[in-house]
Amino acid sequence: MVVKEVIGKHLARYELPDYYDGEYWPSQIWQCLRKQYLMRVSPIPMPLESLRTVTLGTIIHEFIADILKKEESIRVMSEVPIRIPHPARHDIVISGRADDIIIITVGKTRYIVEIKTIDDLETKRQRNFIPKIEHKAQLNLYLKAYPGAKGILLYIDRSNFEMEEFEVNFDPELFNDSIRRVELLHEYLTKRELPPPEAKNNPEMQWQCSYCEYRNKCERLSKIEQK
Repeated sequence: MVVKEVIGKHLARYELPDYYDGEYWPSQIWQCLRKQYLMRVSPIPMPLESLRTVTLGTIIHEFIADILKKEESIRVMSEVPIRIPHPARHDIVISGRADDIIIITVGKTRYIVEIKTIDDLETKRQRNFIPKIEHKAQLNLYLKAYPGAKGILLYIDRSNFEMEEFEVNFDPELFNDSIRRVELLHEYLTKRELPPPEAKNNPEMQWQCSYCEYRNKCERLSKIEQK
């Protein structure tokens, strides 16, 4: 178990991110509002299983970027900074480093490639479970930051490396939906008011609860609210 223990210790060195008031990450905006609130107000370490998934996703992302860089006709940028000011408010900004996108330029056309690793790609494709709205919304924010670019949402199966890609164009209504979510979260944080358990209450988001490290804390808080 020597190698396994060394790798486990390395993964356990994960440090909780620093959050700043009024700054929100594109990758988190469509997560459950209560989870986002707790991540900022009462953070807990990411469980080892989640760290493994994140690490695997990072490895695949870097592998894809390296492959694309070998193509002479393609110019590649990865881990690029993103900053999108709120259209009307100076106290809110969408920002961060887009670790899971790759920007490629072919001729005069720019593509924003967002990579998502998932399990059982074929079944999800057959049941129209992909592309997910939260993934489209995330890519949509990147497209806002790069006007005129085209979006590609690339899904990769973790088990067999099967791939499926979807073209995504900028959607102003979806962007406005994202902005409204940011505003709502900002108000909860400003007032230090616990949001309702959004994922638990929304059938289309309930799958998030199964993978949420805040699930036990969320359930305890819900019981307190019911008293």
